[in-house]
Amino acid sequence: MKTKMVCSVVVAFALIFSFSNLTLAADKPIKVKLAHVAAPKTFDSAIHAAAVAIKYLLEKRSGGRFEVEIYPAMSLGKEVDTMEALKNNVIQMNLAAMAALFRINLPITVFFSPYIFRNEEVAVEVTNGPFGQQVLDQFTKKTGIKAMGYMSGYTYMAITNNKRPIKTPADMKRLKFRVMDPMGIAMFKSFGATAVPISFKELFTSLQTGVVDGQTNPPFIVAWAKFNECQKYLTMAKSQWGYQVLLANQQWFDGLSPADQKLVKNAVRYGIAASGGLSLFLEDKSLNELSKAGMKINTIAEKDLGQFAEIARPAGLSWAREKMGDAFVDGLIKAIADAEKKLGYR
Repeated sequence: MKTKMVCSVVVAFALIFSFSNLTLAADKPIKVKLAHVAAPKTFDSAIHAAAVAIKYLLEKRSGGRFEVEIYPAMSLGKEVDTMEALKNNVIQMNLAAMAALFRINLPITVFFSPYIFRNEEVAVEVTNGPFGQQVLDQFTKKTGIKAMGYMSGYTYMAITNNKRPIKTPADMKRLKFRVMDPMGIAMFKSFGATAVPISFKELFTSLQTGVVDGQTNPPFIVAWAKFNECQKYLTMAKSQWGYQVLLANQQWFDGLSPADQKLVKNAVRYGIAASGGLSLFLEDKSLNELSKAGMKINTIAEKDLGQFAEIARPAGLSWAREKMGDAFVDGLIKAIADAEKKLGYR
């Protein structure tokens, strides 16, 4: 009898212990580390705003089961370091910048080709459409990293320099620009300028000392980095559609339950959407601030953009055909035509 009682007690304790472990496992939070390159200022950076919105939505809708920690401003190292951390599941999500993307998968950068979109409406329609999804899917297949969406949080890139105002393509001849992507290199070369790769951390000093004459970045980054202190002129020429891509570690994502995967997808979707409106506000705000600080700003009129596009668009698409293949470029051109027809531009 005593033996049976002892066995019953042991079994009871074992069951209690196992149920306790199951409860602890169920209560254990899902920790997510999310990295990006921008400043940690929610209302001054559409990129950080997207990260904050994703964090808020995931934590709120999961009842706190998800815990998201944001690593802004390249706090984990350069773009290549962050991508390595993502591959190894050291971090789970990354808003990847163009400097990182073109090194590991060229087709994902196809929308950075110069002068392919007539306006923001067409760009969003194409990237959010079937061809945009096709580009994301091929990235996931080729790299093993899950591409979840485009963060086009800063509309078009601005071109700055310290030599002269840019009003025509000829004004860029013989100028040296800091450029980090092949599409930008092809564009500036087509204008008769020189493209020089320089890390962002070294850019201000390089502009200040004349290593390069200018650079290209969205206006809010020009303002945040105080490039107006070493750059006199800023030109809005609708040169390249600025975007980043939200990436996730594939193994981590696949390990989530279907319900949690849906939560992540929705948080990404609405986090990206939340940053879109802010980006337009920030563009206007940044340009006003830069102008008040003494920077000379000019916007190329719609009627005059054709002379830039006639030179740079073929150069960018030619490079893309050579490096990415005809299928991607033809798919892009068709997607743009379909979007323009749908939106009433054709």
